[in-house]
Formats: sequence, C-alpha cells, structure tokens
Amino acid sequence: MAILNVSGLSKSFGIDTILENVNFLIEEKDKIGLIGINGSGKSTLLKILAGKIPYDSGNIYMEKNLKIGYLSQDAKFESHKTINQALSSIFKELQIQESNLRKLEKLMSSPDVYQDEKQLENLMHQYSALFEEFKSMGGFEVESRIRGVIRGLGFDDENVPISTLSGGQKTRLALGRVLLQSPDLLLLDEPTNYLDLESIQWLEAFLKDYNKAVLIVSHDRYFLDKVVNKIFDLENGSITVYDGNYSYFINKKHAMMKVLKKHEENRQKEIERLQKNIETFISHRKYSQAESRRKRLEELLPKSVIKHSRADINMRFNVHESSGKEVLHIEDLSFSYGRKNILDSLNIKVYRGERIGIIGPNGIGKSTLLKLLAGELEPQEGSIRFGHNVCPVYFDQEQQDLSPDATILEEVYNSAPGLTLTEIRTFLGRLLFTGDEVEKQIKVLSGGEKSRVALAKAILQGANLLLLDEPTNHLDILSKENLEEALQSFKGTIIAVSHDRYFLSKIATRIWEFDKGGIADYNGNFEYYLEKKSELNKEITPEKRENKTQLKKAKLQERKERERKRQFQKRLKQLEENILKKEEELEKLEYMLCEPEVYSNPEKAQEVNIRYNQILTDLEDLYEMLDEQEEL
Repeated sequence: MAILNVSGLSKSFGIDTILENVNFLIEEKDKIGLIGINGSGKSTLLKILAGKIPYDSGNIYMEKNLKIGYLSQDAKFESHKTINQALSSIFKELQIQESNLRKLEKLMSSPDVYQDEKQLENLMHQYSALFEEFKSMGGFEVESRIRGVIRGLGFDDENVPISTLSGGQKTRLALGRVLLQSPDLLLLDEPTNYLDLESIQWLEAFLKDYNKAVLIVSHDRYFLDKVVNKIFDLENGSITVYDGNYSYFINKKHAMMKVLKKHEENRQKEIERLQKNIETFISHRKYSQAESRRKRLEELLPKSVIKHSRADINMRFNVHESSGKEVLHIEDLSFSYGRKNILDSLNIKVYRGERIGIIGPNGIGKSTLLKLLAGELEPQEGSIRFGHNVCPVYFDQEQQDLSPDATILEEVYNSAPGLTLTEIRTFLGRLLFTGDEVEKQIKVLSGGEKSRVALAKAILQGANLLLLDEPTNHLDILSKENLEEALQSFKGTIIAVSHDRYFLSKIATRIWEFDKGGIADYNGNFEYYLEKKSELNKEITPEKRENKTQLKKAKLQERKERERKRQFQKRLKQLEENILKKEEELEKLEYMLCEPEVYSNPEKAQEVNIRYNQILTDLEDLYEMLDEQEEL
C-alpha cells in the first residue's frame, strides 16, 4: 500500500530548475536508495518531503497521520544533557506512563487503599488499562532499544555530556534519535557519514530489519547493495525508478545506455543522410522534396536520446617516473599522542604496484599513519624509508594544504608548473569546473568541490605513490566510479584510508586493519579480508614478532584474554538469564494484581505487592551488575 504519492513535483532556486515534473510512489515497507550527482537535488527533495522547504508546483499525497523522521547531512543534536538523557527524552510519554504505574503500585500497596475494596478495585482497573497501553507501546523495550543504538553507533560511555562531543559524534547522536522514533517513513541524508565500518554494518542490519519505509540518500554503494530494494535515479531534474539494489541498477543502466548510444549513432547517421539529401535535392531544384527532408531533419535535430552527465570525469593519474621494486620500509615505528598509543613497533614493507586499503575504527590512527608517511608528522621511534625514485603525494581528507585565498586555477597551477593555463583549464573542465568557476576562491567552495581540487593537484603532480585519506568523501557515485577507474589503471603504488567498502572491493589488493598499537596485514583483496575475518571469528591476528620471547608473552596474554572473555561471557549469560526470569516473574505479578481474587483480598494484595517491589529491587541490582560487566 502506498503511504506517499508524489506527482508533477517541481522546484527552482532563482533561474535554476532543480526538480521538474517528479513522480513516484513509496510503499509502506519500501527500502529506497535515492542517487544522483552532487547538486542534482537529492537533499532538496528530502527537505521538501520532510516539510522543511516549500515546493513550487505539483502534489504530495500522504497517508493520514503519516509520521516522518528526517536526518539531514549536517544534523547535530545540541544540548547539555548526556547521550543517554538525549535518547531517553524521546520516550517522555512512556516515562510518564511508567511513573504513573509506579505511583499506582505504591498507592495499591498502602494499608489505607487495600483495606478499601471499592477504591482498590478502581485503582486496579486504572492500573490494568495503563499497563496494557504501556506494554503495547513498547514501554518494556525502551532501555534495551536505547542501549542497542548507543552500542551500535559506537558510543563507549552513555553518560558523556553532549557538549563535549565532536561534530561527527553529534551527527551520529542525531541519527540515533531519528532511528529510535520509529517513524513510518525514514528520510536519511547520508546516514553513514561519520560512521566507522562496525557502525555502518550495525546500521545496515537495523534498516534491513526495519518494518517501515526508508528513503536514503547515500554515496555508499556497498551500503545501498545491502539495504535497499529499489533505486530512485535523480538525473536532469526527474526520477527514474529501478527495482533492485545498486548493483542491479548500475548493470541495468549501463545496458540501457548502450541501447541509447546505439540509437544516438543511428540518429546521427540519419541526420547526415537527410542533410546530404537536402543538398542534392536543392542542387537539382527539387524544392518540395528538399522541404519534406528538412521537416524530418528539424524533428531529429533537437531530440538527443542520450543525456550527458556532468559527473563524467575523465581523469587519469600519470606517473612521471617509475619507482624501484621496494617502495616503502617501515621499521619499529612508534607514535603516540600523550598516553594514547597509536603505533607500537610497527614493521612492514610495501612493494611497487600494491594497492593497500587501510581500515579500522574512527580515531584509531589511520590518518596519523598517512601523515607520518607524508612527512607531516615525525616518528617518535623507528624509521620510515622510501625506496629508489619513490615520489609520494598526499591527499588530505580535510584539504588543509589548500590555500583559502587562492582561486581554483591558481591552486592547481601552482602544483603543476609544467602545464600551461589553457591545459589546466581544460583539465579542470573534466573535473566539472567550467568557465568562470575556476576563478572561485578555495574558501567559498563546498566540501565536494574542495575534494575535487585536491584530487586535481594529486593527479597532475605525476607521483608514483599515492597516499589517499578518504578520497571518496564528498564525491557523488558517478565521480567515485570515475576515480576508481583511474586508480585501477594507475601504474604506481596506492595506500588509501577508506570506509568506502565498495571502493575497497574495487581497488585494494592488500588490506591493513588497524588495531590498538598495531596492524593486521591481509595479503589479499577486500573480499579475502572479509573471508579471513569470518574464519577467525572476528579475532584479530596478532602481528608476528621476530623476538621469540615476545611471541611467547603475546600468546600467553592472548590465552589469558580468551579465558577472561569466556568468563565474562559466562557471567553475562547468567546475568541475562536471571534478568529474564525476574522480568517474567514481574509480569506474572502484574497480571495477578489485576485479578479480582487478588485485589479484592487485602492480605493477598499486600503479599503480592511486597513480592512485586522485591522483584523490582532485584532487577535494579541485576541491571546495575550488567552495566558494570559491560563497562569492563
């Protein structure tokens, strides 16, 4: 059943038409990926559906009382509350109901009430109705749902004040709030921004199990493949609907583009034939025949069957000089920020032609390693040695090396002094900077535009070692695919930090997984890494040490850790079983309190109330013990 129907929707900003005659339906359990190049109007469409901005014309029909949840790209939850308080505040109505239940329980257990049969019966009826409403609204599941979201989105401490969180963490918290509201239609604009791999995988599982509708704007193609069953392709202001995930869509679209290209070739041949016919008829003074051909030509000329995309970037990374076989040798490398250990005695080698993907949780030190390799940080211990003729270039995800007051043209020209201004302008045109856009100052550019400028600088320097920190951030899907194609044909060596699993699966021939103080080295592509992780049951392989004494100590520590985890799991399981038993007993007592033979008997009612309050106390103690275990 359709919960939302959009017909003839149009939206313009000044003279720029963003959406034109957009039509689509959303069914009650649809999982939809909304894709398109940057600036195509994806975020605008979500804002319109969420009621944040008006539209110019068309109609939006919504199911009565449709509850919509909306997450913008830059959503941040500002508050001086803690994480737990911010998420718990969503359930104010349930909290009030629970408080009223506790008050009724206290009233019913007082001697004045349970000795007054009429008053007790009245209170029990109130309690029974409120209890059923509280249960049907999921009141008993609130704490577990909140705890699940906190864990899933990577928050270690739920009592941290929100005022101390980073911008990315606040965006994650805003996502958690939207998910917990359980709307009929979730509108998510780039929900995987600021999430590490584990959190993205948790979000995938959450959305796959979500039994309501979801419309997602995302450039994470791996994520789209896992979650969505329908694609809305927004191009040139209108939407084309494809059933299936992203991979199905891209195969279908490529096949369709081949057909359209063939039609376009045939059209061009027909145009050339008609033009020759017209010239021939005119030369023979057969004007009526020439006029009929001209009319046919006029019909063909404006009707190109292929819509050219602005995002078709024809980029190639040129290598000025090949490096030696051994590109990089890292020996006993250590680095820390204060007491926070980032790298500990790292030993690793890199060889020419390898394409290494670096993965791991946020804040663990991936970008720090690239900065060490780029020379922006100095090793505290150990050494980094580059091989013969190695020429590295560093792509910084924050684009800190860009000069804010320089124009795009100046910034790129300064990094490639061997090229003329005309050559630079031509190249920037391939990166979507056309005409006067090259005169824009860096400080006024969007994140995606800055990313393209930094890519231009990296491409034109002719380096044979690319150090890339989240190169696909801020790029739309088609731009990512063009970048991947360029990197696949690159003749040098690549070391790239990325959370983009689709990018990693297409580029990487070797995976480095960061752990605290070390790196697990998987000598294979991303699929190989996933297989090995599955085989090892997600246990990280310790880095091999040449020192046998250290190896023995590491193995002993590993056995101790496994035993500690086993004991922890055993205690956790026992606690959860005890909690379950107590909750079941509590539910039975709640039903007993609603039974006439109990509340009509003051002594029996008092006995049940005493037992009920004891179970509540026991449960509080068990929950506290559970929280203590989870903090270990």
